[in-house]
Amino acid sequence: MLDAMLEPAPTAVPLDANREALLRLQSIGKSYGSTRANHDINLEIHAGEVLGLVGANGAGKSTLMRILCGVTMPSDGTMRLAGEPLDLAAFSPAEARRRGIRIAWQELSLSPNLSVAENFYVEQPQFARLNPLWLRDYHRLAKEALERIFPGARVPTSQLVGELSIAERQMVEIARAASDPQLKLLILDEPTSSLGAERSRQLRSFVRNLTARGIGVIFISHKLSEVIDISDRVVAMRNGQVVWVRQAEGTSIADLVDAMGGAGAAQERLAREHVSDGEVRVRLSGDRFGPEPIELKSGEIIGIAGLEGSGQRDLLAALFSRKPPADIMRNGRTRYVSGDRGYEGVFPLWSVLDNISIGRIARRSPLSLVRDGQERPVARERARRLALDEQRLDSNILDLSGGNQQKALVARALDEDADIILLDDPTRGVDIAAKGDFYRLVREIANAGKLVIWHSTEDLEFLQCDRVLVFAGGEIVAELTGSDISEEAIVAASFLQPKKPPEAPSEGRTRVIATALRAIPFVSLLAVFAIMTSINPLVASTFGLELLLAPAVTLVLIALAQMFVVGGSEIDLGVGGFTGFINVVSATILVASPLLGIGALVAGLLGYALIGFIIQARAIPAIVVTLGASFIWMGMGQTIQSSPGGSAPSWLAPLFNWSLWGLPTPLILIALAGMVAVCLDRSPTGTILRAFGSGTRALERAGWSPIRYAMLRYVIAAAFAMVAGLYVTATNHASDINAGASFTLLSIAAVVIGGCQLLGGFIAPLGVVAGAVTLALIGALLASLGVNTDYNAAVQGSLLIAILALQALALRRRKNG
Repeated sequence: MLDAMLEPAPTAVPLDANREALLRLQSIGKSYGSTRANHDINLEIHAGEVLGLVGANGAGKSTLMRILCGVTMPSDGTMRLAGEPLDLAAFSPAEARRRGIRIAWQELSLSPNLSVAENFYVEQPQFARLNPLWLRDYHRLAKEALERIFPGARVPTSQLVGELSIAERQMVEIARAASDPQLKLLILDEPTSSLGAERSRQLRSFVRNLTARGIGVIFISHKLSEVIDISDRVVAMRNGQVVWVRQAEGTSIADLVDAMGGAGAAQERLAREHVSDGEVRVRLSGDRFGPEPIELKSGEIIGIAGLEGSGQRDLLAALFSRKPPADIMRNGRTRYVSGDRGYEGVFPLWSVLDNISIGRIARRSPLSLVRDGQERPVARERARRLALDEQRLDSNILDLSGGNQQKALVARALDEDADIILLDDPTRGVDIAAKGDFYRLVREIANAGKLVIWHSTEDLEFLQCDRVLVFAGGEIVAELTGSDISEEAIVAASFLQPKKPPEAPSEGRTRVIATALRAIPFVSLLAVFAIMTSINPLVASTFGLELLLAPAVTLVLIALAQMFVVGGSEIDLGVGGFTGFINVVSATILVASPLLGIGALVAGLLGYALIGFIIQARAIPAIVVTLGASFIWMGMGQTIQSSPGGSAPSWLAPLFNWSLWGLPTPLILIALAGMVAVCLDRSPTGTILRAFGSGTRALERAGWSPIRYAMLRYVIAAAFAMVAGLYVTATNHASDINAGASFTLLSIAAVVIGGCQLLGGFIAPLGVVAGAVTLALIGALLASLGVNTDYNAAVQGSLLIAILALQALALRRRKNG
């Protein structure tokens, strides 16, 4: 699979400016209305060359890279790959991948609800085999690729990406893009923005190995020293155009700054106003912070440095938490600026104005009115201080470049009533001009009497700080002040050994809590069954199980149908109506005219496929489309059969009435339904369906069709609901269009009880089965206890609320470690 990719190259491929370019762009342009994002770009890259690309935020780099990857179609120009002209109208992400063009995106395109290995499958699906253990190959691929690029990283390939640190996620993003054996051109967009010095060095070493094998690399970064170090040639862009191309050898940072627009490096230390001894805002005490308490005061800029994962972000999280631990004293109101804007920063569906204003809005009275006119002047002033274009306040936040999105996050934190500003790598992916604006703003904030605590992955930025606390192994191992602050001193201190090895009890606790969450639906089922058995031991007999579980089969099937829709972060309000429609068709048309009945069933499946198409293609909320569909199913059922009646086809009942090893038939049917759902979920197809549940943009960038998989999702759901409708007909030997009406809400409850999340693409087939059976047994339990079954819905609702409360408590304990 990857063996050839992992073999070291024996010799380097020398550059030859006269040979045919690997990639050649001629007069490439891209317009969005009257806005020219790219204009008349002529550029080429050779095999075995690293082309450095620099430019201020908004210079057009991201648009150009989207064109190269097939995500965006240019308005003008031509492209040739290895001398062959490309049909730009048909040049898609899938076609770019087929031709060996891969990109590691600045705004990481990973699916947080998938494991590391599953994310590698999303990017490299060609290695999947028809094998139940297909994912094992991707665990190996991920492990080898990560170790090849980042030796010693030890990123667990079975862990969910959403549980990784941002540095680990960036390593996964890079490794999976670079793991293609057919790779010809690798684009690295701000690849070291979250990496420490050692990981950045490892990546640059790997890039040199790639180019030695004739692979071209485009290296985009605002860390200009890295660009000069790794590149053969450097290209600068400004205002959507290429304005400067030069050999990297002999090029200085000052040259690049001038080419980008003469922004000025702004790395000199900004002067601090004289501030009298400020109020103590944070006091750190205890073994991990040193023998003497450390006091952080108003008016200071405190840097927190060290190797990635040494405890810097843990300190920020503790300071921002509702209740800091006992060894941290916090005195004042805090605001937090995340460098991980994609996961915990921006609200992707909102405008820039709303993203800036949400902090102010959230602190107002819940019943107060929100007016753009009230928020706009404040947002405009904050944007001005950060050199953020005020004309973009009404744009969607994702329409901005990464650096300008980061400015919006900083603007959100600029509240007058904040005493402590926490900055988590705030300039990640921000150009050098914007950094200069940011440094000046941070000094203004400190001079205004606020405490600024600043974590950065660029040691050079700590020159702007008054003090730097250096972490290693979760402890503060050095405190640098004034003129003692330098890159060399910070790096040297980062490798100091902590007094005691770092403890890691939270990992085991996290696993225990995760296991407890998954166990909730099964414990609930066992509890209900145990109570019923204690009242009547015959419940546990074959005959007792047959009676109890027969009604549960329908809910299990419908709940599994609902689960696959919920896996796409949607809800199907028509699944009960569809089940009733199938019940009617199978008890009437299928009996009178089998061929016509089969056609009606197929039409039902196609109708569900159409639902998926409409939701995705027209961007209409699923809850609206499926609610409308429910009326259609009900109306057609009423038209076919206005009152309950009909009969079951002679061949239908035997399909659901057989025995195996003396086990109750309903138990076998429930087990089979659960096994089918698990197999689907864990298949390559199910993996992509879950990936779409956490966001479509990452999947589209990888070349997957959102419409195709939306239709497939609803067809799978329809298949489960169709079997449920046929089962109702087979067991009742009659039909009623209202037979499935109550199952819609029950299926949602079963999905939630089963451990699924209504948003984010997290599903649990076996948990859903257990949850559905539990809900189905509530009526029998009430009858056993002598309680009127009119209370059935109330007890089901109470059980749902209780389980949700337990899940929320467990998640909170897990989050707090």
